[in-house]
Amino acid sequence: MQDDSFQSINKNYHNLTKKQKEILNMLLSNPEGVCYVSLSELSRNTRVSEVTILRMCKRLGFQNFVELKQAFRVHTERLVKNFLETSYFSLDLPSAERADREGVMQQILDGARTQSAAFYDTLQKEKILKTSRLILQAKTVLICGQGVSAVVADYFYRRLSPLIPNAIAVRPEDMDNVQANLIKLRPGDHVIAISFPRYYAAMRSIVQFAEYRGANITAITDDRNSPVVTPNSENYFCNTSTRVFYNSYSLPIELVNLIASGVVLEMGEDYDRLVSSAHEVIHFINESGSSQKE
Repeated sequence: MQDDSFQSINKNYHNLTKKQKEILNMLLSNPEGVCYVSLSELSRNTRVSEVTILRMCKRLGFQNFVELKQAFRVHTERLVKNFLETSYFSLDLPSAERADREGVMQQILDGARTQSAAFYDTLQKEKILKTSRLILQAKTVLICGQGVSAVVADYFYRRLSPLIPNAIAVRPEDMDNVQANLIKLRPGDHVIAISFPRYYAAMRSIVQFAEYRGANITAITDDRNSPVVTPNSENYFCNTSTRVFYNSYSLPIELVNLIASGVVLEMGEDYDRLVSSAHEVIHFINESGSSQKE
């Protein structure tokens, strides 16, 4: 479907009944969420019949609810693209301040030291080990991060994938991939949602749907108002702002290392067997390589 299909919604808005306008306004207030809701779920949430929603789709110029969702999906992906292209700009540092390079660098060092101390003061070993156990117990572990947060998500995936067979890295901006993985979630599965400024609002829909499916949520972010924080999520807060950049990776990466270390500790003898198997693979590859050379 073409990008301009979303314009059909604005063009035909006046054709809707009062109730249909209320439904559409709700969808427009959370366009990312439309990508994950089914017709039956929307019917329950809005307390109207599926027929009413389908009639709304027709009046907007779509053959069915699937076409309407696709229009929202294309629109959301375009918003994400624009968001990602503007999420790496550095913060303003006045030229007059930059002239005092040593003074500013000392401020940056002092700020990083203070942030690091405050971060470690908030960590609890029991909480880290609990998170590690939940990860090990899950049949599926989704790791989600958008924009700058994707760097931390990728690192988390690289730490977990050698330890557990069920870690999956998900890009929130890839709507098809997100939807395909979310619908597979079962109670006890685990979603690790990573979100730092600038926030991507769709992450809230992802964690809310994951909780609806019974998954546990670990949120790694910088503020309680972050879109990945829910009333039931296990939250880790890292102050990532600096004088120069929106985000520093250092504290989130260290948190990933701590949780991965907890996974190793919780594995017990399974970790010893995993290491033994890894050595066996390396030995086999080395031996095979040597025999081929001979």
